Amino acid sequence: MTASQQPPRDAAPRRRLLLLLLLAPCVGSAVVRLKPDSAPALQVVTERPALVFETYLADSSQYEAESRPVITEEFHFRNQGRNPVQIIELKPSCGCLAPQASSPVIEPGATGRITLPVRTANEPAGFREYMVNVRYNDPQPREVTLTCRMLLPEKKLLIEPRVVMVMGQPAADATYNVNISDFREGRAQQPIQIARIEATPFFIQASLAGQSTGPELSQTRLNIRFTGDQPPGQHRGLVSVFTSDPDYPVIQIPVVSGSRSSGAAPGENNRPPDAPRARSAPEMGRIVVNRNAVSQSAGSDLQITAPTDWTPGTIDCWPAQLNANITPVPADDKTEPPSPEQHKFRLTIGLSDLPPAGLQQAVLTLHFSTPAGPRILTVPLSFVWL
Repeated sequence: MTASQQPPRDAAPRRRLLLLLLLAPCVGSAVVRLKPDSAPALQVVTERPALVFETYLADSSQYEAESRPVITEEFHFRNQGRNPVQIIELKPSCGCLAPQASSPVIEPGATGRITLPVRTANEPAGFREYMVNVRYNDPQPREVTLTCRMLLPEKKLLIEPRVVMVMGQPAADATYNVNISDFREGRAQQPIQIARIEATPFFIQASLAGQSTGPELSQTRLNIRFTGDQPPGQHRGLVSVFTSDPDYPVIQIPVVSGSRSSGAAPGENNRPPDAPRARSAPEMGRIVVNRNAVSQSAGSDLQITAPTDWTPGTIDCWPAQLNANITPVPADDKTEPPSPEQHKFRLTIGLSDLPPAGLQQAVLTLHFSTPAGPRILTVPLSFVWL
């Protein structure tokens, strides 16, 4: 290259300066990005409500509720917060609700419940929805709504207890109470009219204890007593209340008393086997009642098994329209032969006349003579009306 073709000596510095000017914005941006941010990051803190419920909706509307003057639902919860919770108010959606909290203050980690009794006496039948608004502080003010859905039945009678059960030999002076609540519309001031009360077998007595009226329902109270001559063993009985009510001509309360075992008290290890007793197979009989032709009514035959030293005697039938006959099972009978310690009988059941309308249950009492004294076998029956 000749001297005339070489670039000027100051051209290279100028190019370097131009390159630095072009890179200056990029370098500045990188420096800014590498510089720590002095402003704190934005944080959003939201504390959740302290009370957490197992469920917020109690829905049993797919089934018809039991006919009761009060139906109660419970909503269980836990305080999962860091502070005590104070229940401020329970506001029901209906005057038929009486909500209650298990405690006004719930400590952190503690559990509790909201009880929601629904007074159904004045509520119409069908689908119903009830709500309670729970106001509390945790310590922030909170609100939660609990909902209860149910299908209320048509108004009718409620019998409590539905079955009188006495475990072991009942005391002769003990009294057992039965309440019949009538919360049908228009019956709160008109107690059910009772014509008579009958009880079976012979060691059960029943009487009217009193009647009362109220703003929502009327009540009839019965007393049930046991005499001191109940034979050993477990027995089935029946209390029947005959009324002038066309919807409930007879109200029947089953009674179960005594024990099948004469062994030691519960908890003792050396418990002897069951005492000898008679049995019925099946345990409950059935009678199909033909309203138009009582002679065509039919009862199921029952097989009675008893110890060989038990001799059958009389049979008490309740109601009086019922009749029964017991005969030994022939030796050539095709059924299973009895054991050497037992003999078998056939119990044939029938009707001499139509029983009172509305009866659903009956009882037979079979008397036996045994070396240990008189014994009985009670056999419950059910009526099927055609």
